[in-house]
Amino acid sequence: MARIFLMGLILWVQLLLPAFAGDISSIKVGKKAQNEIEIIIKGQYESYRAFTLQSPFRFIIDLEGAKLKRSVPRSVPIEGSILSGIRAGQGDNRARIVLDSVSKDEIFHCNLQEKEGTLQIKCWKPKEVKGVLIPGSKTDVGPATAPLLPQKDLGDLFGRPEIGEDKQQAKDAEKITKFTGEKITLDFYKTDIHNVFRLFAEISGKNIIVDDRVKGDLTLALKEVPWDLALDIILDVKKLKKEEKLNTYIILPMPAQVEGKGELIVRKFSEKVLQPAKLRKLTKENRQRAQAIIINAHNLETQGKKQEALTLYEKAFGLWQDNIDLIKKTAYLHYTLGNFARSYYFSGQALKMNPKDAEAALYAALPAVRMGKNEEAKLLFEIALKGSPKIPEAFYNYGLFLERQKDFDNSLYIYQKYETLFGPSLQLSLAIARLCEAQERTGDACKRYREIQFSGFSIDEHTEGIVQNKIRTLCQQGED
Repeated sequence: MARIFLMGLILWVQLLLPAFAGDISSIKVGKKAQNEIEIIIKGQYESYRAFTLQSPFRFIIDLEGAKLKRSVPRSVPIEGSILSGIRAGQGDNRARIVLDSVSKDEIFHCNLQEKEGTLQIKCWKPKEVKGVLIPGSKTDVGPATAPLLPQKDLGDLFGRPEIGEDKQQAKDAEKITKFTGEKITLDFYKTDIHNVFRLFAEISGKNIIVDDRVKGDLTLALKEVPWDLALDIILDVKKLKKEEKLNTYIILPMPAQVEGKGELIVRKFSEKVLQPAKLRKLTKENRQRAQAIIINAHNLETQGKKQEALTLYEKAFGLWQDNIDLIKKTAYLHYTLGNFARSYYFSGQALKMNPKDAEAALYAALPAVRMGKNEEAKLLFEIALKGSPKIPEAFYNYGLFLERQKDFDNSLYIYQKYETLFGPSLQLSLAIARLCEAQERTGDACKRYREIQFSGFSIDEHTEGIVQNKIRTLCQQGED
């Protein structure tokens, strides 16, 4: 009898304990670069969900049905420009991993990929622009602000939207502005829909009641969207609706049909009504196809297969032509592969969507220089400097462009503005010293070269030789 009682007690205890799908055996930092870092989580879990939270900014991964092993550290400090550290904790049948930003207000982006029993998380800073070359230059280039510009606007360069297009864009913008929630990034993989709504209650501060008839899993990835827009997207995908009472959302399934008193009600819709619905459905399907293609293209790009990636990005653009980030990525790849006319075209499409996009303006200015469109390049560089976000490469490239146009005064102005905004760098100090030398300001050039010598910048042997030679010749010349 005692044995039977003991077995029953063991079974009862097991039923009370959470049923973990597996253990998380390690959380470690993988590949690490200046503006990119990889986190590798090894272990078993049922599903995951990932999302961002603000103030302070952090990226959170919840691993459902998982337990942290005792050997897994609960806190891992990280040195670098993206993350300050990793925190891990155990919840109710869930392990939570938190990636903290180096600064509470500084955002970063992450992609998640499952591979051979691991979850790989690649994080990077947004809006980074890699250096590019001006014709005949062996140095990197970028934009700035200043001189007189040609009397042209973007419509003259890239054409004007078709009649009605502006109105449609205004309507779309009005729809987006209705969503005022804090922007979040979400990545769900086979996550129970009830856990999804628990997360939205945490993010929004709302009370959320979910009807018992709401069931199923969700796989979804959204980047930097208002949480209330994200909630509406999920409701639409899962064919659900919400009713709001005071500070509470009630989540219900959409009615399968309109019920009458014992008879089926058939409602007739005109083609005029049905056509917009068909178009919305087609647009939604095309975007889903485009997302899958973009993922494949990104994987090819990380493998260094730029041409194959570009082919897929263009295919995705055919399905999702209002995705400005996709358009800018396509423009950038065309430039790096030497397809300057195509790069100029795609950058122009992005600028038609957002005339103040600094990144798109920079991507348009650089191929314009390559193709000898110097007046257009000036206009585009100016837009890049005034636009958002502020891009260091834009200022540097514009300064170098003006220098090659022998507009030394404006070039120096741009370089100095770069230094004021972003601080000194070896590349910038060399450019200013070179300009002073070109203007026969030997004393200023000598002073700059001496500053470089004792600046603490990491200088390669060839550059150090040039600086030493300049100090010997210019400074001695000035002393004589």
